[in-house]
Amino acid sequence: MNFRRAPALPFLGHGVGLRVPHYERALAGALEVDWVEVISENFFGGGGRPRAVLEAVRRDRPLVFHGVSLGVGSLGPPDAGYLRRLRALARDFEPAWISDHVCWTRFEGRQSHELLPLPFSEEALAVAVDNTQRVQDALGRPLVLENASSYVQHAASQLTEWEFLAELAVRSGCSLLLDLNNVVVSAFNHGFSPDDYLAGLPPGKVVQFHLANHSQYAHHKFDDHRGPVPEAVWTLYEEALRRFGPVSSLVEWDEDIPEWEQLVAERDEAERRAERVLGIAAQRARGEPGTNLGHEVLGPRLSVAPAPRGASGPAAPELEASQRLLVAALTWPRGVGDWAATDPSACRELGQRFAAGDADPIERLELYANAYFYRQLDALRGVFPRLARLAGDVAFHDLVTDYVLECPSRDPDLRLRGDRLPEFVRAHPLGRETPLLADLAELELALAGALDAPDAEALARIDLARLAAGDWARLELALVPSARIVRASYDLERVARLCDAGELARALEAPRVDTGPSETGRPRAASVLVSRREHRVCFRVLDEREGLALARIGEGARFDAVCEVLGAHGAEPATILAWLERWLDDGVLRRPFER
Repeated sequence: MNFRRAPALPFLGHGVGLRVPHYERALAGALEVDWVEVISENFFGGGGRPRAVLEAVRRDRPLVFHGVSLGVGSLGPPDAGYLRRLRALARDFEPAWISDHVCWTRFEGRQSHELLPLPFSEEALAVAVDNTQRVQDALGRPLVLENASSYVQHAASQLTEWEFLAELAVRSGCSLLLDLNNVVVSAFNHGFSPDDYLAGLPPGKVVQFHLANHSQYAHHKFDDHRGPVPEAVWTLYEEALRRFGPVSSLVEWDEDIPEWEQLVAERDEAERRAERVLGIAAQRARGEPGTNLGHEVLGPRLSVAPAPRGASGPAAPELEASQRLLVAALTWPRGVGDWAATDPSACRELGQRFAAGDADPIERLELYANAYFYRQLDALRGVFPRLARLAGDVAFHDLVTDYVLECPSRDPDLRLRGDRLPEFVRAHPLGRETPLLADLAELELALAGALDAPDAEALARIDLARLAAGDWARLELALVPSARIVRASYDLERVARLCDAGELARALEAPRVDTGPSETGRPRAASVLVSRREHRVCFRVLDEREGLALARIGEGARFDAVCEVLGAHGAEPATILAWLERWLDDGVLRRPFER
């Protein structure tokens, strides 16, 4: 698609970033804001409560997708699978626009899940322009890119950050999301003027503001989006309004998320200041696609003729060298300082490539190294809360450390970071000492997957009532995508109940389901059914034969084949029918025509 000319993006008014604690409010249609921004990757699952949230929001107000994984400054073309998921999501919900960050996030297939800083060089600019154009071509729409906060600078930089952003926007045809908190953070850390930053950006390219908070330390500011917008950011917001005019604003609050009313109060403050500075009434966009205030967001696609693009993008040897060095430093198990101490030549190169003003660049790089690990730790704790409690803070921290080192992330979607954790726990010394932990990890991974698995219409009793008696045998059964069967050697219902009650010692003492051998000679294991009903995920331990039946259904067996297997194991017809009724009530069977 050619982005030389495109319609102006709409002015949406003043909104907030929607996070998990306020999903129920969104489902109830009670969002008292002009528009909402969501994290794109949190909605890749295809169904369940997350998708219902998007459907509810989109009915009432404009929606924007904001990603954290594109990494347009990463070497090589963007992740094709990620772009397919993002494009499908955009096709289904038609956001007002899609945004991400000017940074790099991956190296040689390894995902950092961090917004890592680029050198502001012609070489890095060529890579970012190429990747931005590839993303826009794949999505079939222009992209909006945000300035990231930073803690170190590259010695290879030839441009200021604002010059780099301006060139990127003009050459690629993208628009800009100006995070004013990030400007304040980076200006303090690197000693430049926020006013110079604003003056260096082309007004027609800025289509959105982010407003957020940061933490202040002795020698640096840290971007954590925790707390109300500080006065320094509000002051810069007013200056930005004077330069760029009416621009859609959004309040971000990602840590210690407050009550909805406090978020709305921050949004209201943004609206009041915009009205005072611009002398106009805020134009609301509830239920409308937005009011076009004349932002000319797409000028010429390139200011100069683009160089031919190869399959792997522009050559960038210096950028590759700096990214390889940074990956080695950030992923060292004992921190950047220890890594630098082990290799004097690498330490010298680090000092030659990175600077932090009067501060030690190694100390600043530790901020990225800590964020790299703790972001993954927090994500895994969110998916495996009972495992974390049962293992204990120290043991879980050490387990995740080993996991991050031995199983680096390969998928840009951080929600999938734990896909290999159950098998890792089973082989880990912690899991060998306490086998229950691996079973619990299997269950929690299944629960997380069921939460947002694709929706499917479940088989209902009325569907069976319509079948002729002779058609029952030929009924092709299948499980809905959110239904999962987990095999476990422990009574996980009891373990979870004790864990939730804080009785961790008793949970750890749970006996195996059956220590006797099965027909195969192996210890018996119980089947656990994970299911989802009305956005609620639950599970129950199955009778051995019921578990066998559902396993066969999961393989696509017809009803007569399931009955034959169960009959061979001594199940009476009345028992089979009782199980069938329970499966219908659980909503785990998919309608045959919905396969």
